[in-house]
Amino acid sequence: MKTKIITKGEVTIVKIEGAIKSGDEYELAERMEKYIKPDSAPKFIVDMKKVPFINSAALGLFLNIFKHVDYLKGRMVFAGLNSDVENLMEITKLSSVFEIFKTVEEALESFDF
Repeated sequence: MKTKIITKGEVTIVKIEGAIKSGDEYELAERMEKYIKPDSAPKFIVDMKKVPFINSAALGLFLNIFKHVDYLKGRMVFAGLNSDVENLMEITKLSSVFEIFKTVEEALESFDF
């Protein structure tokens, strides 16, 4: 798994490439936590266009970060999920918790600037 972080205005885009497997979630959490400041409302787009698979630990990580961001009155959305990952979100009912967009561009448009 590789991650690349891009900032567009106030929005942090986390581009993930490759499967998120056991142990990867810790590295991902550390990278994302660096962009969460206690005195601001973080805005994240998690771009999963190039992610073929995620494990349950990664789902837990995303839920924990989502809760932290939500507590700070921020927003975290997902973009570019493949059908397998999207089905996993549906099965686990996380699709009712997370906002999911087809593309990063659609996700960016959903943020008010």
